[in-house]
Amino acid sequence: MALHIKNVAIVGATGTAGSKIFQALVDSGHFSVTAIARKPISVKGPGTTVKVVDMESMDDLVEAFKGQDAVIDVTMAPDSALPLRLINAAVTAGVMRFIPSEFSLSPENTLGRSVPVYDVKNQVYNRLKELASAGKLTYTTISNGAFLDWILRTGIFKLDLKNKKAELMNGGTVIVPWTLLDHIGTATVNVLLHPEATKNRPIHISTIQKSQKEMLALAQEALGKEGWTVSTVDMEPVYQESLAQLQAGNITFEVMVNMILYCNSREDYAGKWEKEDNLLLNVQKWSDDQVKQLISSIAAE
Repeated sequence: MALHIKNVAIVGATGTAGSKIFQALVDSGHFSVTAIARKPISVKGPGTTVKVVDMESMDDLVEAFKGQDAVIDVTMAPDSALPLRLINAAVTAGVMRFIPSEFSLSPENTLGRSVPVYDVKNQVYNRLKELASAGKLTYTTISNGAFLDWILRTGIFKLDLKNKKAELMNGGTVIVPWTLLDHIGTATVNVLLHPEATKNRPIHISTIQKSQKEMLALAQEALGKEGWTVSTVDMEPVYQESLAQLQAGNITFEVMVNMILYCNSREDYAGKWEKEDNLLLNVQKWSDDQVKQLISSIAAE
């Protein structure tokens, strides 16, 4: 029997990516959407429900997942306990499709995924493959590289639009995928609308594929070339310091981000997608002019 997905539960519906995915599911009009949360949250839309659940309780999660065709995990768990519990609850409840909290580097890039920041994602991915091989559920992972609009807005990728400051990581020449949060929502909807074509595999999408240096050039075109402070940073010492902090038990946001940045500064650890699923998932590529318009808009906020 062909898969057909109608009822969808999402865990993490109010986060950076989760809110966009939730809204895309609702706006598509194809699904009955249930937001699973630890406490009451405000989400709106036709056919939507909120279920408040004890995330530590397997029984609560199984009950919440009953009748769901798909579960989407968009949480940012510090360890594997919660995501693995969500997966096991989904299996027990008879869920057909599980989309884990990937939304980053490809799970098939073994070198990049050897960096400790990806340990939880690796455990989850391996568990999903085991369960799929046993016929207990199907899965899709979504790899999108950097969050294009969020990264530009926060400056985390060492490109500060408001203050016209850039630090080129290892020269800034590594081409990597960047994807709009809205496009991640679009891709998620279309994964569920094409369950057979996306069954038990990673999918790869991007709005653009650019190096940090190319993004700086677009920013200078959009905002003017004058007034910029541009420097370079060797990411190897940054990475080694992050490893030392991690080994000392200092698991901070900065430590995790620096590991991700290190990956994106090395072509063998990140690099561009050679094959993409944009066409299947209705994700539109952006032109340089569209990127420059986004840069101008964010800089003016």
